[in-house]
Amino acid sequence: MAWLTTLTKLSFGCVEEEKSPIAVLGVPLDHTATYRPGSRFAPLKIRDVACNIELYSLLAGLSLEDIGFKDYGDIVLQPGDVEGALKRIGLVLSKILEEHQGLLLVLGGEHLLTYSSIKTYSHVIDTVIVFDAHLDLRDEYLGSRLNHATFLRRVVEETSSRVIHIGSRAYSKGELEFAKKVGIEVYNILDVIAGKVHFDDLGRVYVSIDIDVFDPSIAPGTGNPEPYGLYLREFFPLLKSIFEEASKVYAVDIVEVNPIVDHGDVTSILAAKIAVEAAGLYISEKR
Repeated sequence: MAWLTTLTKLSFGCVEEEKSPIAVLGVPLDHTATYRPGSRFAPLKIRDVACNIELYSLLAGLSLEDIGFKDYGDIVLQPGDVEGALKRIGLVLSKILEEHQGLLLVLGGEHLLTYSSIKTYSHVIDTVIVFDAHLDLRDEYLGSRLNHATFLRRVVEETSSRVIHIGSRAYSKGELEFAKKVGIEVYNILDVIAGKVHFDDLGRVYVSIDIDVFDPSIAPGTGNPEPYGLYLREFFPLLKSIFEEASKVYAVDIVEVNPIVDHGDVTSILAAKIAVEAAGLYISEKR
């Protein structure tokens, strides 16, 4: 595809396998950052650190060394053109959906990319599961209706998938009212800690993971960090449960990693580890 770059391509985990059931796509969207821009550098950085961690899924109990990854590289996006970038993301994802029948790992990039992703996948998914410190349900933010703080509002308005939101702890009054009005299943951080999150009848699933859902002590490299976040002992059992309860997980995106403000690449390493575990869980459930 002409809109994908291979000039700086580094295959995820440094194990390229054309026939792998696990595909990877970088989406360096960074057009609407309002606090700390830099997420456009995340796809390449996450690939880089993935080459320096073990490709073993502890949750699935299997190695991905022989399975590898089909890495499409990064989408080339037009600077300053939000709507044009979203259209291009949708077109590329449509092509990948046509030719790849396995799991797609999307490396962001800001969370607005998920709006385009879910619209593209809306005809094949039943449930959207979002891990995020923020609800991102504002009708508009700073005069814009298409940005990282409004993406889920647009998703709910334009698609019919069930939406489950996990790990939130930062809201506006209007967002809470809208979530209740349209029936979004919101499990805040206190619900997670109390063990109240359970999955049933998920069907076909799209998972979106904003890295700011984690506590800044373990994921400092993000654009809008929020204290009192999720920890890994809470997150990974939930991720495993999603794969166990879904009839199929079509895609997992990992967004809002910002290498510029990270410390020792720990946030990028976490993102790579999540991708490895998601891939392992997909392979395990498929078998």
